[in-house]
Amino acid sequence: MAPSVQQAIEEIRTAFPGHLVEVEPDGQEGAWVTVHGLVVGDLYEPSTTWMTFRITFQYPFADVYPHYCTLGLKRKDGRHPGTWFHVQQPLQTPTKSFSAVMISRRSNRLNPSTDTAAFKLHKVLDWMRSQ
Repeated sequence: MAPSVQQAIEEIRTAFPGHLVEVEPDGQEGAWVTVHGLVVGDLYEPSTTWMTFRITFQYPFADVYPHYCTLGLKRKDGRHPGTWFHVQQPLQTPTKSFSAVMISRRSNRLNPSTDTAAFKLHKVLDWMRSQ
């Protein structure tokens, strides 16, 4: 893995203490990262989920996008979550294939010095909770 990707993973572990963080090298100096036990809030069922995303070798100059979570995630009120919410079947990493919900929240004005992978995960979670 590229040193910048390794640093991003350590920042995620620091930013999400008490959460299991799984890392799978992507074979291209980047990594697939899964953070478990994230609270998305009472609007959703389930209210906690895992979140998977890829940090590419271009990091920090490439956006960490998109994020994926539990396939069964849905709004409790029955409303469709919006155009940012897509079922992805299947998602393929180097060692596994699985179905997930894709959370499509791209950073339009990426600032490599402030828009870290950990910050982006916090932004995605905060955005989901505010919907």
